Amino acid sequence: MSAGCREAARAALDCLERGGNVVDAAIAGSAVLCVILPHAVTIGGDLFALVKLRAQPMAAVNASGAAPRAASIENFAARGLKLVPLIGPLSIQTPGLVAGWQALAERWATRPMAELLAPAIGYARGGFEIGERLARCIAAAKDESWEIPGWAEVFAPQGRCLGAGERFVQRGLARTLERIAAGGAAAFYTGPVARDMTRSVQKAGGVMTEEDLQAVRTVEARPLSIEYGGLEICTQPPISQGAILLRALSLLQRRVPDARALPDRKLWTHAARALRTAFSERLALLGDDEDSFEKAVEMIAGRALPGRHAPATAHAGTETTTLSIMDAQGNAVSIIQSVFADLGSGVIARESGVLFNNRLSAFFLDPAHPNHLAPGRRTMHTLHSFIASDAEGPVWAGGSPGGDNQPQVNLQLLARLVARGEEPAAAVEAPRWAIQPGTAPSDVAGERALCEPLLPKDVIEALRAAGFTPVLAPSASIGSAKVVGRVAGRKAVGAWSDRRRDGAALAA
Repeated sequence: MSAGCREAARAALDCLERGGNVVDAAIAGSAVLCVILPHAVTIGGDLFALVKLRAQPMAAVNASGAAPRAASIENFAARGLKLVPLIGPLSIQTPGLVAGWQALAERWATRPMAELLAPAIGYARGGFEIGERLARCIAAAKDESWEIPGWAEVFAPQGRCLGAGERFVQRGLARTLERIAAGGAAAFYTGPVARDMTRSVQKAGGVMTEEDLQAVRTVEARPLSIEYGGLEICTQPPISQGAILLRALSLLQRRVPDARALPDRKLWTHAARALRTAFSERLALLGDDEDSFEKAVEMIAGRALPGRHAPATAHAGTETTTLSIMDAQGNAVSIIQSVFADLGSGVIARESGVLFNNRLSAFFLDPAHPNHLAPGRRTMHTLHSFIASDAEGPVWAGGSPGGDNQPQVNLQLLARLVARGEEPAAAVEAPRWAIQPGTAPSDVAGERALCEPLLPKDVIEALRAAGFTPVLAPSASIGSAKVVGRVAGRKAVGAWSDRRRDGAALAA
């Protein structure tokens, strides 16, 4: 398996070795990620999953929350706001992740929740050493978040920000995880935990209520899919942005039937143009509507007629993490989960230790926009993962963090693995680029190509010629590819994780 940190990968592998299935292992790893990587995901965030168990159809699980009932365009306008704030109490959407655990457990798991959450509870209660990335996120958030109630008590308990190597203990979170282990998702969305969460949000100035929490529901749906390079590529349907990945892959395959025959500069120019088209169409077409699945299918096939909403610069700084698991029997799970921005909204429930997402900030305060804010509505999501299969079952499963960089990293990875047949270790580490049209309401206009330092100069110049102004990234920092797949004649399973962010790959 491949995961956002070694502790999560270890918990998942241990679960498999004790006889759990891939879904049991995924829940165990997901919970550890929520403790070790609070800058990327917490139980106050969201989760999307693809699940493929042998002899069963693949399923897509959407465990994202929704806008509180008091979160209306009129409410924000009355406050003098033209955009939903990027952080703080008014940026909070109800958290769906714990409902996702419950849905996964009820549908596919074989082990009790108490067993699956035990490793996460241990890390929350006993603590762990803070990594470099979490330390940087805490330091960077200090100026904006220090005055948010509860933030300094958790991330600066002695009056200074916690640093790399220091021990981070989350006793309130441990107690909440213990309640979930004993009572399931109901212990999170009702009762003392729910009361503490809503009191904390409202005291900070937010509008979430206990009724909003009780309304959280997980949706299981059929995934979107296309054929690419001889494999079926599946991803999450709307409200996920998986449609961008499939639309761009479809355009790329049409324009480049044989990716091995083209040099990088031509292949990636075609890919960048395909992504530009897909981003523009998605922004103009897709929201949380009853016909969003059908719109996505039409978009991927090139039959949709996009509206007039123009693309903007990519919203690439979001924090997210992934976990993908595959076994030798043809079972696979690919999870992506997020608190959205670094450390989410910054609002932390005082007693239960829940750090909330800032996902509401992805809504537009324009009633004519497909992704407009409305009470109970779910925002258009950056989160998606993929599973690529042949007639025998899953061949590759993976994903990447990075907001609007997600489909771009996934496209480049799949083009290398599937269309070019590159070795997975080389494919995940290869230098990357990311165009910046984007989908977030706070973004500004312009078309650029963010280029990692080792990207060949001829590729950079080709992107410039295609209309994207090159901007050099300070380091290899675009996304963080994590993938599992069948190797050794497709008789064994391997795992790979690049070094751009926290991550680990383990194989039994």
